[in-house]
Amino acid sequence: MKFKRPKMVDLADLVKGGHALPEWLIGWGEKKLGLHALNVAHEKIDDDWDAGSQENFFRLACKYLNLNYDLSGLDNIPQEGPCVIVSNHPHGMSDGLMFGDVVMKVRSDIRIVVNEFLHCVRGMRDYEITVDVYGGEAAKRANMTGMREILRWLKAGHCILVFPSGSAATFSPKDGRIIDDPWQENISSLIRKTGATVVPMHISGHTGVFFQIVSMISRDLRANFLPREILRDGRMRHSIKLGSPVLPSSFEGKTDSELSDYLRLRSMLLRYEEPPRSPSAKQPSSTPSVPIDKSEDAEILREEVRHLPADCLCYASDSSPLCVYAATADQIPHLLHEIGVQRERSFRLVGEGTGTACDLDRWDQHYVHLFMWDREEGRFAGAYRIGRTDQILRSPGGAKGIYNAAFFHFSRKFLRKLSCGLEMGRAFITPEYQRLPASLDTLWMGIGRYLNKHPKYRFLYGTVSISQNYSFASRSLILSYLQTQCMNEELAKEVRANFPPTNLGLFSEDARLIPSALPDARALSAMVSDLEGGNSGIPVLLKQYLRLGGRMVSFGIDNDFGGVLDCLVVVDVQETPERIRRRYQGKDFTEVSPPSFS
Repeated sequence: MKFKRPKMVDLADLVKGGHALPEWLIGWGEKKLGLHALNVAHEKIDDDWDAGSQENFFRLACKYLNLNYDLSGLDNIPQEGPCVIVSNHPHGMSDGLMFGDVVMKVRSDIRIVVNEFLHCVRGMRDYEITVDVYGGEAAKRANMTGMREILRWLKAGHCILVFPSGSAATFSPKDGRIIDDPWQENISSLIRKTGATVVPMHISGHTGVFFQIVSMISRDLRANFLPREILRDGRMRHSIKLGSPVLPSSFEGKTDSELSDYLRLRSMLLRYEEPPRSPSAKQPSSTPSVPIDKSEDAEILREEVRHLPADCLCYASDSSPLCVYAATADQIPHLLHEIGVQRERSFRLVGEGTGTACDLDRWDQHYVHLFMWDREEGRFAGAYRIGRTDQILRSPGGAKGIYNAAFFHFSRKFLRKLSCGLEMGRAFITPEYQRLPASLDTLWMGIGRYLNKHPKYRFLYGTVSISQNYSFASRSLILSYLQTQCMNEELAKEVRANFPPTNLGLFSEDARLIPSALPDARALSAMVSDLEGGNSGIPVLLKQYLRLGGRMVSFGIDNDFGGVLDCLVVVDVQETPERIRRRYQGKDFTEVSPPSFS
């Protein structure tokens, strides 16, 4: 092809003595390196502009380089005000072109931070701020000019697009995957100085095998082969996702390093989608259509509660109508049925449930039922089920009488350790009382007083369910957070889930970001809330167990209960912060020594 204008990139200019080489050889080299495609695209763009086209450079570049993508979350980009859009960098040059095309759909006041190589693309020069990611100390000093330009642009209320890794993703032997290089921290400092809103973005895919081999041989050489990757990128369809905006309030208290890890995690979480299930895999039960049993007669329930022995009352307060009782199945036959009805009703509302008309099972007959009662309304409000492990182990069924033994295998060491423990489970609060902040607190007041009545019990253990109502990304984040931050490694060796989660959790390179990006459960809950569109943080019960000092020992999937993720947690009551113990157990709680774990 004969060009009417100077080429965008002429290989003859780049090779020593190149202008003395035959033209056909230069042309052959440009085709093999991908430069010819760039030159042709640039020529067509100039032709369109000469013909009066009003399309911006990025749109035309994507058109003529055949860069196609599916896009979601475009409305997350604010239409005005200082904004930084951060993205992973899987491919190279095509990332910048698609990046610009996406953002120009919303606002035109953009600058994209590019490396020295992209500076040769004439159409980008009006939009770029150049940095050198391949240079040494001299390049770092020169990049200060670029940093000052970014700062001025943001302070003027404009938009910056940046790939914080600075270069295309490469293969990591440690992770066995192609991953982003470490994200540079200097952009975090600029974000905090300007109070800019940050929008995380993720582009799917990665470079080809040849580019990865070159990268392993020499990182200095790989820039020469980036144009070649554009030909490959034009043969596939990409997925681009924009996450919810990260407001400046989220940066408070974070160092530049922590903010960088936080933003990288936000970007990478956009790639997690529910994996397809194989035809042979057991499908989780969907929300069932079997009608739920009718509630018990209100007056019968009131009479049953009124006739309970006085020692069944665990907690009551003059400041609240809610109180808590503990009773066995034979003491509350009608209320037990009501517990089963309300359990099923409450669990179905969050995408769980057994699918039966009344959620009662064989364990309900020998477990203690700690239930919350509204004295003013004469109404049931919520419940917990308590298994006294020492008594269960002495029963004819032994360990099989423990509810969670149906889902996890417990070693003898674990059972010996937890023999002075209470298995807690099937917790719920009826929908009418879920909005009352005092409801869960009142239930735990009852648990604390129950412990006072039975001081030999030191441990509380049971599962917290993560419903499939949460997105796959949120469930994966919660699981990886608990695995990296909240494990009891000693006890975890003694428990094995019957159905462990196999396709859930973050990739290793993303999980490594958690300690820096999410220092505590509050930060985790805030990120989950963002992922869920502001609707929900982590489950309230999980927050409560972590607040009590709970540690995880295993994780399993319950396909018979809506495919929930069950997180098996153990709380050592004596390691619960004293202020929390005094709240739930009062001032006169008793210290208990556990049996030896040997």
